[in-house]
Amino acid sequence: MAFVKITEQPSLYDNLEKKSVLEILQDINTEDQKVALAVKKAIPQIEKLVSQIVPRMKQGGRIFYMGAGTSGRLGVLDASEIPPTFGMPPTLVIGLIAGGDTALRNPVENAEDDMNRGWEELKEHNINEKDTVIGIAASGTTPYVIGALHAAREHGILTGSISSNPDSPISKEADVAIEMIVGPEYGEFPHEIGNRAKNDSQHDNNICHDTIGTGQR
Repeated sequence: MAFVKITEQPSLYDNLEKKSVLEILQDINTEDQKVALAVKKAIPQIEKLVSQIVPRMKQGGRIFYMGAGTSGRLGVLDASEIPPTFGMPPTLVIGLIAGGDTALRNPVENAEDDMNRGWEELKEHNINEKDTVIGIAASGTTPYVIGALHAAREHGILTGSISSNPDSPISKEADVAIEMIVGPEYGEFPHEIGNRAKNDSQHDNNICHDTIGTGQR
């Protein structure tokens, strides 16, 4: 069966230019309500991943979030909240984004398309079998993430993935694949209002790795 990007399917909403502000806001709120339900359905997989992370961290292992664009930024955000929120060292949960820290505020061309760079960055952190690598990609197709997960598994490192498309390439590279399906983009403008679906996908991804991060503590 061919892989289908649900996040890229035709929107359930159109003619946005004819809608009132209130109607658009109500539509967006309706879509947002799908997020918590999608996360709820994924709880068994989240529990499975957390249960495998905990004993590794007790032995000195770390969590590495890997992502590009918004997915990468959310991973870095979650990692950066660990020290002030839980009083833990900043070395235990690490967020890596394609393109490095520059990509937190500015786009870095082609960074997400490098299949090898993610693993190279993990090696710079002396990645080992006690660690866990969690790839985040709403589409489930980001080469930077897929390459890192593939190499990590080859080296006996626990891998997890968070995506919003079923049976995506990123899921195939994960020991524990977490898939939260929220549907296609909101609206017919793929690069503007249409990115609302990406926001919904990133919202459920954000809730998911917040849950993982809190659960392992």
